[in-house]
Amino acid sequence: MPKAAYAAVRIVAPYLVLGILWIYVSDQALLLAVGGDVDRLGRLQTFKGWLFISITTAMLFLLSYSHLRRIHRLQELDTQTGLLHRRLFLDYLDDTLERESDANQLLVLILNIDDYGGVATRLGKAASERVLEQIGDHLRASFTADCLLSRLGTDEVAIAVPLATPREREKPLPVALRARGTFLQPLLDAGCRATACGGAALFPRDGGDANTLLAAASSALRAAHSRGPDHVNFYDDRLSRADRQRQDLSQRLREAIEDDALYVHYQPQARLSDNMPSGCEALVRWTGTDGRAISPADFIPVAEQFDLTRALSERVIGRVIADLAAAGLTDGSLPRISINLTPDEFARGDFVEWLQAQLAPMAHWPIKPQIEITEYAALRDLEASIRRIRELGECGIDFALDDFGTGYSSLASLRDLPVQELKIDQSFIATVNEDRRSLAIVKSITRLADTFGLRVVAEGVETEAQLERVRECYCDESQGFFLSPPLEISDFASLLRKGGPLRPQRDS
Repeated sequence: MPKAAYAAVRIVAPYLVLGILWIYVSDQALLLAVGGDVDRLGRLQTFKGWLFISITTAMLFLLSYSHLRRIHRLQELDTQTGLLHRRLFLDYLDDTLERESDANQLLVLILNIDDYGGVATRLGKAASERVLEQIGDHLRASFTADCLLSRLGTDEVAIAVPLATPREREKPLPVALRARGTFLQPLLDAGCRATACGGAALFPRDGGDANTLLAAASSALRAAHSRGPDHVNFYDDRLSRADRQRQDLSQRLREAIEDDALYVHYQPQARLSDNMPSGCEALVRWTGTDGRAISPADFIPVAEQFDLTRALSERVIGRVIADLAAAGLTDGSLPRISINLTPDEFARGDFVEWLQAQLAPMAHWPIKPQIEITEYAALRDLEASIRRIRELGECGIDFALDDFGTGYSSLASLRDLPVQELKIDQSFIATVNEDRRSLAIVKSITRLADTFGLRVVAEGVETEAQLERVRECYCDESQGFFLSPPLEISDFASLLRKGGPLRPQRDS
């Protein structure tokens, strides 16, 4: 039975049983009470009807409320581990901090497994998935209700623990070490020798709000990793120069988003059969007030760390729609446009409704919108990813797996994910002519994609030799500086209007 039908049966079954019992028992009781007095029987029947409506209304309210609360609760939790999503963790942590006084202290700890890729390979896919579930179960069973638990990434969790005793407040390291031991216990039980690094921050010393504390814990985690595996670091409130730069960059990015100072360049994609344009990828760009370009590799991670991805994505999508309309590219001359979204954005509970609303102006355009997500974003919760992609696919939105080939379960995921395109990671394309393993990976991906009816785009094609090699490997399309760099919207529109194939960008 489908889950929705089963849930509906659970709601109506008590109503049905109560109704049958009420009618049978109450009718018999009334007949015994009034005998042959028809007038009195009619009045009591009316009263009985109103009473029945009141009782069943209250019962339906309680049943519906219970099920809706359960649905809402499930949307707040990571389905694999049962832990809070990042956004809800931050919201609940802010609520907790508002109730705390400066005299109370709270430990925010981020933990992740050292060399998780190697651990997952040793355990195998099925066993590693089970261990992640067991980690969530073990953490929820081991911490009290006043602690907050969140899954931040595949093997990364955040824990917020009140420091209740003077001893804990004076020496919080043992609390962090115990938490790390609890986190690793399911792996040890599975017979896998594993270690984990941790980064810790303290309220109120290191920050007064959730975002600041989580950023401080992240900084401490990076310091722990720099020391090697199996280390726990506490945040030093004397900020390093790098941390100051990241916080400064986050503030400038926030202002750039609010001032609509970001813009988009468009990199053409071409069919390898004839080099004709087949679509493009929208790439966000940002020039600082000093006139120097700021790389997305610098500001995208900052947006993720400081919870700016939603605002950034909305600005980018809005800019893409405005650019296409202003350039007159809504006439069908551009077949497809791809837009990148972060794993955290894709994992949000309201992602489907949000994306539909953002892309609504394109609903009647002949351009096919396509969303690019990474393998990690798709595989962190495979069932939810399948559901989201299918639902949006029914609205005419395609999906592509970006950086394909870098995930440890890449090929297996294709069996279930209803995506339309694979973008082979540029690290393989860069060495496809020198490294036999890279060549073998590219050939394997194209063969498998052909079996599943998926389009393959070779990303990062920089030379003529690379272009010819990916053509020999039966890739469908290419993208890279050899055929065209990312272009401003006016130059991109001119390129499309000229018609004809893309011309290689050879050095003069």
